[in-house]
Amino acid sequence: MSKKKTYPLLNRLKYGIDNFMSRGSSSIFFALLSLFLIGFIIMVIIRLFANVLIPDDTLNSWAEIPWRVYVAVMEGSAAETDGDSNWLAKVTSIIGVLVGLILFSSMVAFITSVFESKLDELKRGRSIVLENDHTLILGFGDRILEIIRELIEANESEPDASIVILAENDKEEMDNIIRDNIADTLTTRIITRSGIVTNINNLKKVKAHRSKSIIIMNSAASWRPRNELKLADALVLKSIMSIIAVCKGDLHPPIVCEIHSSRDQNLAQNISSGIVKALNEVSVLSKMIAQLALSRNGLSVVYSDMVGFDGNEFYFFRPDDGWGGKLSFGQITNRFKSSTPMGIHTSKGEIILNPPKSTEIGSDDELIILAEDDSTIFYFQEPVYKSKVKSIPTAQTEHRTQRIALLNWTTKTNIIMDKLCSYLPRESELYTFVNNKSKEMDKFEISLSEKYPGIKIAIHEIDLNDLGKLDKIKPQDFDSLLILSPGGNTIEEMDAYVISLLIRIRQILLQNSSAKSDADKNKWPKLITEVMDSENIDIILNSGVEDFMVSNQFVSQIMAQVSEEPLALDVYDDLFKAEGSELYIKPASYYFDFSEKDSICVPYGDCVEAAKIRDEVILGIQLQAEQKNKDKMFGISLIPNKKTNFTITKHDGFVALAQDET
Repeated sequence: MSKKKTYPLLNRLKYGIDNFMSRGSSSIFFALLSLFLIGFIIMVIIRLFANVLIPDDTLNSWAEIPWRVYVAVMEGSAAETDGDSNWLAKVTSIIGVLVGLILFSSMVAFITSVFESKLDELKRGRSIVLENDHTLILGFGDRILEIIRELIEANESEPDASIVILAENDKEEMDNIIRDNIADTLTTRIITRSGIVTNINNLKKVKAHRSKSIIIMNSAASWRPRNELKLADALVLKSIMSIIAVCKGDLHPPIVCEIHSSRDQNLAQNISSGIVKALNEVSVLSKMIAQLALSRNGLSVVYSDMVGFDGNEFYFFRPDDGWGGKLSFGQITNRFKSSTPMGIHTSKGEIILNPPKSTEIGSDDELIILAEDDSTIFYFQEPVYKSKVKSIPTAQTEHRTQRIALLNWTTKTNIIMDKLCSYLPRESELYTFVNNKSKEMDKFEISLSEKYPGIKIAIHEIDLNDLGKLDKIKPQDFDSLLILSPGGNTIEEMDAYVISLLIRIRQILLQNSSAKSDADKNKWPKLITEVMDSENIDIILNSGVEDFMVSNQFVSQIMAQVSEEPLALDVYDDLFKAEGSELYIKPASYYFDFSEKDSICVPYGDCVEAAKIRDEVILGIQLQAEQKNKDKMFGISLIPNKKTNFTITKHDGFVALAQDET
């Protein structure tokens, strides 16, 4: 049995003081206050004994002694009140001054220190947040400003909305970035706090359990190394678990997060009984870019308008007094003026886009409606427009073979290639040109060729920075050219690379153009590019690009939209699937006969009816004459009033939700 060691008294005293000091500021304050009171009482007792021994003639009464001691202790200069007292009173007054200097000064210094610490804590954003029904954002990355802008737009009709941001960044830094880039927050207050987003105490401070929705930002961009992506996904999953813990078994607010791995994406969405929507940036953007290559120009404008709150959005609608009887989807589409039913959200939770016209609407079913705002959705018990269209042109178009080229290998390239192959007709050609070809690319090329034997697939290695070598691939011979954004240190670097490659492609196309001028572009391939920063749109439009995707902005808008309406992500998932209906821009000649005239004037309601005959849902019109006009949405007009007349030609198009491009 070991003998208990006895430590010296001084060491034990120091150890006890250390333990006491570690208990926190409140313990230290009460200790100092107690010492001060004890010192004051002792000094009063000493002064009383001193007055007994040598009476002080300056005292009017014994009751004046505590006041003399208090004055000496609190303010040394005030001890001059004992200037005419006897020598013993003066000695006790001096002792009182010394006690006051030690104890009272310690208290003042401690209070000052605590106050400064509290101010520093406020500056660092460590204080509690007193908000309810706020949107909570965890993380502060490249997408944050776009997300904030979208949420401000969404909250415009709310008198007192708030956004709370919790990130590891410095609070002052976050506030400055937001202040410098967002001039007007309208009715929305933005509160920032600094702290670890996975910490339960931090989540309690920002009232995660009382928020209306939570957006979890991924700390790693999709082009970062795989190990970084795995770690970033793990932190997102941990954040979800921390939120669940904060809610203590109650249903947590809807969570929107970004996850790179499809496996972790499924895990996140099934991690709790509450609503968790996990967005895979690479998957969404890849499928969308593939659709841009297969449709007429302008589809990216349609999607950009849909995902942003400053335009049209998806709404889930059911009238308070019911549908007014048994109606089919075909019958109900003409009962809205300036909004368009796209599909059905059944009472069982199923999303059905562009259902057959005969599909019956259940009493508890909701319609998926594209509208400018929920305030613009009006349901009428009778049709608002009766169309005279009874038939459409019978000529059927066939899928034509296409030659498509992708430039650059990114995390999205393999998904885009697979998606394109699932749509392309046999005997089409799909090529990818990269700076450095790897063994993984070789394996992917072989597996994709085996999966789609009717399509010629190849991945070639060339120096994309060499104009001469780039010319040898003959860009002018392709139907579509997709220029993808590679990884980089910054968004600006990535966009600069894309723009420089685009300039080289444009130069080659001009040199091989018969007229050698910008005027003759009929023989040019369709140029589609991916950019990260929306400020570079004007640059790429002047380079001959006909369709573009602002990746960073698009993903940010989707996340903001899903935070307001979680079911919106289910709609996008359905839109981007190979099965079912997708968005296309189709020629007007599919719907109306232009054989005897160059143009026709028709109300939009007739266009809706013509699309219905084709088992499609029409969402808008594209006018070719306005395709270069940025201020008029590049010729795209979505969900106009059914009675609005349009003069259309065979070169114009309709935005249609359909089973295929024909």
